[in-house]
Amino acid sequence: MKNFALCLMLLLCAGLFNQSAALAAPSEEALSKSVQNYFDPLFADLQAAAEQQPTVDNFREVMKPFLTDIEGFFGSTLLDSDFVIRKVYRRRNFLAVGYDLKKVKELDYFWDLMRKSPSPQLSEPGHGSFLQPQLIAMRYPIMKEGQLTGVVSLMIRTKAFLKATGLDQVAAYRIVCRGQEAESNGELGDDYRQITLQLPANEWLIQYR
Repeated sequence: MKNFALCLMLLLCAGLFNQSAALAAPSEEALSKSVQNYFDPLFADLQAAAEQQPTVDNFREVMKPFLTDIEGFFGSTLLDSDFVIRKVYRRRNFLAVGYDLKKVKELDYFWDLMRKSPSPQLSEPGHGSFLQPQLIAMRYPIMKEGQLTGVVSLMIRTKAFLKATGLDQVAAYRIVCRGQEAESNGELGDDYRQITLQLPANEWLIQYR
């Protein structure tokens, strides 16, 4: 009898948990607005920084006003017009200086696009590794007389994005970028909501319940 009561209690708790998670899921319109409202100010700051034509000598000074209050900020870099890292905002990342991002296969699409048609870019959430957390990268071109002279980039922890948009509160979600799954958590099942967003240089499909 005690075992039956314990099982019943566990089932009820599980049901209440799932119900709470489902209630926490935002509407499609609300989630779309949350995602746009999250990225828009970040890109506006990157634009303001890029318009100052930052150099290796003043990059940190230029970027500092825009980075101090960003929740989940991981790092920022200055790239040259050939997608090579020339300066890092956080000194602890100094080993990244000189690294050629063209060596990263996942960035081929973005490098080709930046070279042919310089414009703001939003990468998909990275899978992360033991040494590096899951990150979302944003890039903004530095232009002079119509020519690409460099790129400013910003990396945000994916957890901060999920928290800011409420996706950390849903029972399950999947983020698909340009047809490839980039990030997921939980089991979606057959009954879920989804939105498709046209973001800078990328299309995000977000499914959730």
